[in-house]
Amino acid sequence: MFNHFREYISRIPSELRYRIDLVKHKSKLAKLSPQDKLIVDGVRKEGVFITSLKDLGLDKTSTLIKAAESELSNMELTLSASRSSQQNFGNLKNPAYPQIFTVTDLPDFQMWGSEQRLLNIVENYIGIPIAFQGVHLRRDFANEEPVTTEQWHLDAEDRRMIKVIIYLNDVSEENGPFEYIPKSQVSLPMALRIRSKIASKMKMGKVGINDTEIEKIVPRKLWKSCPGVTGTVVFADPKAIFHHGKSRKQARSTLFFVYTAKNPLRPECCTQYSDNTFARVVPV
Repeated sequence: MFNHFREYISRIPSELRYRIDLVKHKSKLAKLSPQDKLIVDGVRKEGVFITSLKDLGLDKTSTLIKAAESELSNMELTLSASRSSQQNFGNLKNPAYPQIFTVTDLPDFQMWGSEQRLLNIVENYIGIPIAFQGVHLRRDFANEEPVTTEQWHLDAEDRRMIKVIIYLNDVSEENGPFEYIPKSQVSLPMALRIRSKIASKMKMGKVGINDTEIEKIVPRKLWKSCPGVTGTVVFADPKAIFHHGKSRKQARSTLFFVYTAKNPLRPECCTQYSDNTFARVVPV
């Protein structure tokens, strides 16, 4: 308890500077269209806003989809080769960990994530100058029990952040859609209890807590699942909401574009989007 209090005290000067920066930068934020303002307001209110690539209408979308399909084909070939000798994949003894490729350096992904209109949306939410941290291409698989981000958790990169999640296949409840608890459904005492449980699990090497544990604090009827067809886009602040990828019976493929403040609270957590933490493997 004392260590937490001491850490809180030490952060007061940086938090004050952050609040001042928010006020100073407000007049410099780009003016948004009514459509784009709805996205920002939705994330502010509940932590998530759902749209589609078609409705979003960014110029580089067609090239992005082609690049994603190509990289997914490479991923499937790599996956088939690495698992050809394995059996009972996804059971308790042999869990199916997600395949995650860092594709930040590929121009088609970089250009879509750097489109000015998208950056304006993100900066209006974050409130100060932003950084586009990078892109992950993910393939998540079925497991008998939650393995990694199927557990309920909070992200840690920054005070406010945006992840733009794009579904690359139809995602029903069977595929484990993004699921979260809206801001309006979580009181401060609830949030503190959940954070405490997550912190305890992280000390044990886990990402977070399971459905049963969080349901004791927030009833399941208050959770919000986000199924959607191919091309569904989820704008989310994963630092502001308790969330997970719902446990699944079928695989799903997604893109994660990640944005933080230019000087994020925890820059060491952001390197995964630009380095080889999750390498891209191109079959030969």
